[in-house]
Amino acid sequence: MASWQPLAATGIGSVPFTAPDLTVALILENLPELPFWPQMVRRGFREEMVAQAARGLPGLKVDADAHAVAMDPDIPRDQALAEFYELVLGGELEPFALEPDEAQGFFSLTHTVASRPDGPWGLKGQLSGPVTLAGMVKDETGKPILYDRELTQAVIQGLAKKAAWQAAKFRELGKEPLIFFDEPYLSGFGSAFLPISREVVAEILNETLQAAREPGPITLGIHCCGNTDWSLLVEAPIDVLSFDSYGYFDSLLLYEKPVKAFLGRGGWLAWGLVPTNEDLHRETGDSLWERFQGQVGRLAGLGLEVPQILSRALLTPACGLGYLTPEAATRVLTLLKDFSTRGREWLVES
Repeated sequence: MASWQPLAATGIGSVPFTAPDLTVALILENLPELPFWPQMVRRGFREEMVAQAARGLPGLKVDADAHAVAMDPDIPRDQALAEFYELVLGGELEPFALEPDEAQGFFSLTHTVASRPDGPWGLKGQLSGPVTLAGMVKDETGKPILYDRELTQAVIQGLAKKAAWQAAKFRELGKEPLIFFDEPYLSGFGSAFLPISREVVAEILNETLQAAREPGPITLGIHCCGNTDWSLLVEAPIDVLSFDSYGYFDSLLLYEKPVKAFLGRGGWLAWGLVPTNEDLHRETGDSLWERFQGQVGRLAGLGLEVPQILSRALLTPACGLGYLTPEAATRVLTLLKDFSTRGREWLVES
């Protein structure tokens, strides 16, 4: 894993803004060490998480008018899989590139960073995780392709290549790449909403992470904005666990041993300490900071040292900003900038 700067702030993905260059300027102003490329979801369906990740995967059709991603009934399955694996085995990443019409924030961020002589030491990217994408995309019968092992294997390979492509573009700029797989679908793990075994989920995540590392150096995280079996994630071969610490810190504490083991092996926590729902309007910067300090103290009470926790902490919103107003989203970014400064001071003092 790269030598990240402790308590750097970054984002999750979606934003409510519609002007890519202005959005990137705002992100660089407030998150200068580890900026993320913004998903411009209000510019159209193709910028949404699953649609953004779907292009290049075998047999999938993005229907922007219907706001849906599904298997294309007009493409023979065997043909689609054969053509896909020919690209995978070819080893090139360009067939899995993002396109400007589906990820304008990516190209705005990389263009802006390339034009600056200094700039950030790392860049953060993201895309849909394999369980979420395969769980949300339906086959011709209306059943999620997550229950089709052959199609899920293709999703694993395709998303790994798309993550590796982002990382390669960041490395070309001389920046350390951090890529999160976003897995909101795992909030339903263990319920009738997601009736697959822990072993299957672990296998899907592990294979995706391993395949994403093969083309070159990359730091990988998983983001889940709801409650889940946190041991499943911290026991996966990830470098960073990104979680909604505002809403679900108590549930993370239930997994004391695996969380301690994760931090002990060098893992990082990305603390989603700024809420992205109506709670944001009830909180102040001081109240959120006091909440974070209390949570760090409680985690330290499990037998960890505060400096150890802070030195392996990143700061983020609880989730994406896409459903906030532009004014509220701007406030989240400015709060994160302030918290990064406060965190560094706390680390020095501790």
